[in-house]
Amino acid sequence: MANIKFSQFELKTDQADVDFLVGYTGTENVQIASEKVGLRYDLTGAVSGTDDYAITLTDNNGVVDNVTLVAGDNIVLTDLAPGTANSVEIKTKRGSVYTVTGTLQNMFGGSPGIFGDTLEFGISSAPANDHSSVLILPVAAKLIGVSYKWTSATAVTGIPADALYEIQVRPMTTTSGSTLLTGNYAGAGTIIAGLNLTAGDNGSFPFKSATSPAGGYFGNFAAGTIINVSGVEAAGVIPTSNAEMEVVLTFETTTF
Repeated sequence: MANIKFSQFELKTDQADVDFLVGYTGTENVQIASEKVGLRYDLTGAVSGTDDYAITLTDNNGVVDNVTLVAGDNIVLTDLAPGTANSVEIKTKRGSVYTVTGTLQNMFGGSPGIFGDTLEFGISSAPANDHSSVLILPVAAKLIGVSYKWTSATAVTGIPADALYEIQVRPMTTTSGSTLLTGNYAGAGTIIAGLNLTAGDNGSFPFKSATSPAGGYFGNFAAGTIINVSGVEAAGVIPTSNAEMEVVLTFETTTF
């Protein structure tokens, strides 16, 4: 090598363009391959189901280190590649869950509701012709479950073979309108599958529950939505009763 100053060496910015670096240790002149100077890591990763994300770090000396991101409770890890390269999404499986309880009173037409038997949410609320109970959702929420229990002293009776009693949910389309006008609600109510009362329930004190519908929820509501929940005689005629059922609505929200 010619006897030149360091300042006269050709400048390189890519490590691949340099074969060796030279120096000394004590009285010995030495050289080392450029790729052996400093640690450079190649990173690869893969999601194992939705529970953890394994990260592999391989340095330029061939040493492999592994780091695993472990999903805690209610956490899902998702590798977004190839759609979004080099990205892992970390999110909760489910938001906060809360419940609201209401009562169906004087069932099968005894409650003068606008669609059928109106679910009453007020503490001392009772069916009447001059009001119709509704539920106001203060935050955006999904309805993810509905359950009910027959709470009367006497069992279900008198449901004909051709009769069908459904639980239906309808949001108001105009929140400033009267709760007594059917035209202020979405036309077709969402039927909560799995909660129907039929002749097969005669002689029993039913408890029924519906969860995890297709799509993950029965309704996805914006903050401020007002909903009506009704028991509806969708087929046949069931004799009016003074019976009651407690109905529990389960909501999920990511607001809190």
